[in-house]
Amino acid sequence: MNSTLPHLPRAGALLAINLLFLTIWGFAGVGKLIDGMPPWFGDKFGQTILAKFPGLAVTFWLLTSAEFAAFGLAAVALARGEFLRRTSPVFLTAMLVWSLFVFLQLSFGQWLTSEFNGTVQQFTYFTGTLFTLFFVNSNMPATRSASESQRSGEGVG
Repeated sequence: MNSTLPHLPRAGALLAINLLFLTIWGFAGVGKLIDGMPPWFGDKFGQTILAKFPGLAVTFWLLTSAEFAAFGLAAVALARGEFLRRTSPVFLTAMLVWSLFVFLQLSFGQWLTSEFNGTVQQFTYFTGTLFTLFFVNSNMPATRSASESQRSGEGVG
């Protein structure tokens, strides 16, 4: 029997996670890069502290950069085939951790503008991402350094 068969459901789940976040951050980050700062951004955040520090344009481009960085990490994870278990999901993990901080930024913006339903929604995204992060890093064999393997007698022919 093919020994890779039990790994197919996990590979499929990891691929779906990778594609979902690639899509989320791709549309968000790339869309902002192409379209620039929308007119409503100033209307929404102009009366908040973000207008004074660091400024609306800087705030917008920091958020855009954060979303685009998450997109980049997801793209690298996909290109490396991390869902196939050829390599550890290093970039997928990094993207998920980075996504937590992006959702934190978005939640802060919702909180500043008293959009508390939006804050709850961002909390849900954050929680789902945290759960996904635990899934991605579960069921992974512990890695040991070569010196630890030699000390325990493993790897000695």
